[in-house]
Amino acid sequence: MSTVRVDGERLLQTFLEMVRIDSPSGDEAAFRAYLMERLTAEGLSGVIDAGGNLIVDLPAQHCAHDAILVFSGHMDVVPPCHNIQPIVQDVDGDRIITSDNTTVLGADDKAGLAPILETVFLCLQHQLPMPRLRLIFTTREETSLGGAKELSDESLQAQFAITLDHTGRQGVIINQAPTYIEFEITCRGKSVHAGIMPEQGVNAIVFASQVIEGLHLGRVDEQTTCNIGFLTGGKATNIVPDLATIRGELRGHNPQTLQAELAHIEQTLAEVSAIMPGTSYAFTHFTQFEGYHLDEQHPGVQNLLSAARKTGLEPQFIRTNGGSDNNVFVKRGLPGVVLSAGYMEPHSLKERVRLSEMTLCCQFLQNILETFAHEPF
Repeated sequence: MSTVRVDGERLLQTFLEMVRIDSPSGDEAAFRAYLMERLTAEGLSGVIDAGGNLIVDLPAQHCAHDAILVFSGHMDVVPPCHNIQPIVQDVDGDRIITSDNTTVLGADDKAGLAPILETVFLCLQHQLPMPRLRLIFTTREETSLGGAKELSDESLQAQFAITLDHTGRQGVIINQAPTYIEFEITCRGKSVHAGIMPEQGVNAIVFASQVIEGLHLGRVDEQTTCNIGFLTGGKATNIVPDLATIRGELRGHNPQTLQAELAHIEQTLAEVSAIMPGTSYAFTHFTQFEGYHLDEQHPGVQNLLSAARKTGLEPQFIRTNGGSDNNVFVKRGLPGVVLSAGYMEPHSLKERVRLSEMTLCCQFLQNILETFAHEPF
């Protein structure tokens, strides 16, 4: 069965409506209400859970099995994201949507949500094949996957999940993502008057800077990165600071390497403190989400490959160093992958998306639903 033609104008208007609705992390209510209104108009209903996530279940059509497929994306947008004014430009027979350069566009992740909605509505209107389908639209994805972590076990009782939340052209399949560890180091010294008795003080910022100098930062190896995002401390220029705080992150795909890097941070702290009398420290770390690697031979992945080729796409497996709600899904027993939503330069004022990419995404999603309706997963 061939795909039904996507109404590009309706898709564009849906996307423009979406990005004009403010939905910063933790304040997605207005956008969730918009989604509920669109779903209700098509005879669908959803449930809002304790985490503010919106969950919608649709029955199968022309499908011989009872397995559940999940389509997912997040409702929140990174700042600056208030009063987004999208601009549509005609370029070489295509249309490129950008912001007015004072905010992000919000294509991350509304360029994924708009094709999901339009595809579902097309499938219902034309009675196209699809398996039992669950839509999971999450809150607070951009703040350490907050909404997904609050999903109930029942919501995740499905056989495969497809999350539209990555940059790049259609055909990208993210089947590997990292573990993400946040850490905080508290460096202590001794405060004194900086002009009268500096020799009697112990500068905690100097202590912290020497610790940072000893760490493995940037790209540690092919699979691991480490970054310091914050260094704070001090009270006034005439006081030797007695406290400095370092906050950073580790990301990686190899658990042993991550543990080795945590040990290296601890060792560096001990060594620097030993040569700076009067210093002390505390080191804490927390795993925000765990990594995954889904085998390319998984039946769901094989179905995706088939659907991609039906769409004329060349599938490309990618190992990303970014996280998504799929990290939570896989950790809690729901296998899945992340697909591209077609946007470029997310989390920046240059964020943009082509209408042709969103249209192609709709065609891909139609073929995904048809393939998953006919093939077990």
